[in-house]
Amino acid sequence: MAILGLRFYTVAALAGFGIAWGSGIYLALIGFRGNPAECTSACLLGLVPGGLGWLLVLVCGHRAFILFFVNPRREKGKLSESLEIGRGLEEERILEITRETLAHRRMSKRLRNVETLAWSDTQRWEWLRFKWQGYRKPSMLVVSAGLRGRLKLEDWKTYLSWHYLQHKPRQTWYVAQPTLRALLPVLLFSAVAVSLNFNIGPYASELFGAIFGPPVLLLFGYLIGPAIRRLFLRLDAVAAESLGSMTLFSLFTMIDGLQLPENENAKKRVGWAARLWPEPHITERMANLQRTFQSISPNSQIPRIASNANAPLPSAYGQVEVYAVSRLARVR
Repeated sequence: MAILGLRFYTVAALAGFGIAWGSGIYLALIGFRGNPAECTSACLLGLVPGGLGWLLVLVCGHRAFILFFVNPRREKGKLSESLEIGRGLEEERILEITRETLAHRRMSKRLRNVETLAWSDTQRWEWLRFKWQGYRKPSMLVVSAGLRGRLKLEDWKTYLSWHYLQHKPRQTWYVAQPTLRALLPVLLFSAVAVSLNFNIGPYASELFGAIFGPPVLLLFGYLIGPAIRRLFLRLDAVAAESLGSMTLFSLFTMIDGLQLPENENAKKRVGWAARLWPEPHITERMANLQRTFQSISPNSQIPRIASNANAPLPSAYGQVEVYAVSRLARVR
C-alpha cells in the first residue's frame, strides 16, 4: 500500500508540475510579467491552471516526499535526543585522542580544549559534533551511543582521524568534481539566461527560463543525490591514503558488525530512495575501498565484499572511475 501511495502521489505531483510548467510557458509567450494590474482574460487562462498545478505539487509532492523516505521494514529509532555525559576511562582516552587529533589538524583552540564527552542515542555513527556550551567555555564532544564500549583505542584513533580528514581533505578538486558536474546544468542555464537578457532582451530571457527552467530543476534534483554520494566515497578513498587502506576498511568492517539501526535501515532502501539518497551506507563504503585499492594494487589484502543484495554498488551510486584510480595511484 505504501508503494502504491508513493506512485500515486508522485504521478500527481509530476502532473501538477507539468501543468505549472505549461502555464508558465503560456504566460511567457503572452508577455505577462506578474503585475496583477496588467492581467487580462488571456493571462487568467494561464494563471488559474498554473495555480492549481502548483497546489497539486505542494500537496502531493509533500506526501510523496514523506513516503519516499519511509521504509516499512526499517527499524524504529528514537525521535528525541538525550545526551549522557561520560566520565569513565573510555571517555578520558577518547578526549585525549581527540585533542591530539585536533592539534595535529590545526583546528580552532576552542575545539582543541574539549573537556567533556556526551553520548547521543539519536546521532548516527558517521556524525561527530561539538556542542556549544557558552561564551569562552570549551565545547562538548557528542558521539553516537552505538559506539560506546564497542571500539578499541586504536579504532577510536582511526575513527577520529577519518572524520577530520573528511573536513580538510587533500585533492579538493578531485573530491568536489561529482558535485560540480551536478551543478553544471544549472550554471549553464543561468549563463544562457543572463546572456539572452543582455544581448536580446528580458522577454527572450523570461521565455527561455519558462521553457527550460523546470526541466533543469528536475535534472538537478536527479543528479545531486548521487553526486553527493560519490563525494563521500571519494573522501573515504582519499582518507584511506593517509590512514592506510586496510586500517580504514577494518574499521568499517567492525562498525558494520555492530548492526547499528541506522546501518541496517540504510541497507533496506530500494528503488528511487536508494538511487537518490545522498549518503552511502556502510556496505557501499566498504565496497568502494575494496574496489579502489584492488584496482591500484591487484594483490591488495582487502577481502572482497560478498555479492549479495546489499553489497554491490551500482555505477550510478559511486563507482570509482578509472580516472579516480589513476589519481590515487599517483598520490601513492
